[in-house]
Amino acid sequence: MKTISKQLWRSMVFTLILAVLWTAGAAAETPVKNVILLIGDGMGINHITAARLSLAEGAYSVLNLDTMPYTGFSLNFADNNLVTDSAAAATALATGFRTETGRLATLPDGTPLESIMLRAKAEGLSTGIVSTVKITDATPAAFLVNADSRTFERDVAAAILETETDVFLGGGADAFGINPFTKQPKSNALIHRALEKGYTFVSDREGLLNLEITPGLKLIGLFIGGDMSFELTRLPTEPSLMEMTERALEVVSQNPRGFFLMVEGARIDRASHTQSAKEMVGELLMFDQVVGLALEFAKDNPGTLVVVTADHETGGLAITSGHPSGETVNYHWASTGHTAAVVPIYAYGPGAERFSGTLPITEIPVRIAELMGLTGFPAAKEMEE
Repeated sequence: MKTISKQLWRSMVFTLILAVLWTAGAAAETPVKNVILLIGDGMGINHITAARLSLAEGAYSVLNLDTMPYTGFSLNFADNNLVTDSAAAATALATGFRTETGRLATLPDGTPLESIMLRAKAEGLSTGIVSTVKITDATPAAFLVNADSRTFERDVAAAILETETDVFLGGGADAFGINPFTKQPKSNALIHRALEKGYTFVSDREGLLNLEITPGLKLIGLFIGGDMSFELTRLPTEPSLMEMTERALEVVSQNPRGFFLMVEGARIDRASHTQSAKEMVGELLMFDQVVGLALEFAKDNPGTLVVVTADHETGGLAITSGHPSGETVNYHWASTGHTAAVVPIYAYGPGAERFSGTLPITEIPVRIAELMGLTGFPAAKEMEE
C-alpha cells in the first residue's frame, strides 16, 4: 500500500476540523439534492466587467452573475506553480486536492483521487458534463478520470466512457472515431463502446433539440471534431452552451435522488489566449445566460445549489479607460497565457453562504460534498498492489 502523502494528511485533518465546526449548522439547513457547478474557464473579474459593459446600460447593466447573493474569491495556484493550468485547477475543483500542472485527479506522487462527481454517482445521483471544448479536455476529464498526464486523449476518452456518466455534451468527436464528413462512427470507433453501453448518440444541433427525453436516457452528443466554435461564429450544426445545458438538465433532473451537473464555458479561455475581447465577451455573455438558466432551475427546484467559479484567469485583462455608458472602452492584455490572479466564486441555494470570503480552491468541492451529505470526502483511491 502506498504511503499517504503529507498533502493528503494535511487535507484530511483540515477537512475534519471544518466538519466538526459546521456539523451543527449543516443539520438545520435544507439538504442539497442537486448541484449545478458552472466553470468559466479563464474567467477573471475584468472579463466579467467587460461583459457587463457590453450590454445596453454599460456599467449600470446587471448580469445574472450579479444577482447571486454570495460571492468570494478562490486561491487557485497549483502544487508546483503559482500559475495553474486547467488540469491542476480542475483536479482541485473535482477532488479537493492541489496537484501539479498537467495532472488529472492524481497527486504529484501518482496517487489517484476520488472525484466528487463520481462519488455522487456512486450514491445513486445522476451526473452530467457539458462543455464548449472537447469533453476529453482537462476540465471535464478531471471530474471523470485519473491520469498522470492530460495529453493522451484517446486513453482519456476510453476512461470517460467507463464511468457511464449520464450525459456528455460538447466537442471532441475525433477522439471517439466519428467521421467528420458523414458524422457517423467509423468501423473501429470508440463511440461503439458507448452505444454498447446503451447511450443515445447525437451529432448535431437538430438531433439534440429534437431528441425525446425518456426515463433512463443516457446521452452523448459530440458536435464537432475538436473544440466547438466561438458563440459569435457558431456553426448552424452546433448547439449553444445554453441549449446543451437545457437538454442536460432535462436528462439528469429525472432522477428523484438528485444530480451533479458540471457545465464549462470553456471558450472564454480560448478567446483570452488570443486576446480577442470581442469573442471573449460573446462567450461570457452566453455563459451568463446559462447562469440565469441554472438560477431559474434552482428557484423552481428547492434543494438545488448553484456554484459558479473559474479555474484560473487568462490573459491578465485590464480595463484601462472608457465611459460608464460602455462606449470608448479600452482593454489591455498582459499575457497570452494564464495568470496567478484569484478568481471569483458565486453561489445560490442551500448552504450558499459557505462560499463567501477568500477560500482555497480545494475548499469548493469539500463544502459542496458536506452540503450533499457525502462523507469521507476528499479521499485518495485505494492503490492496486
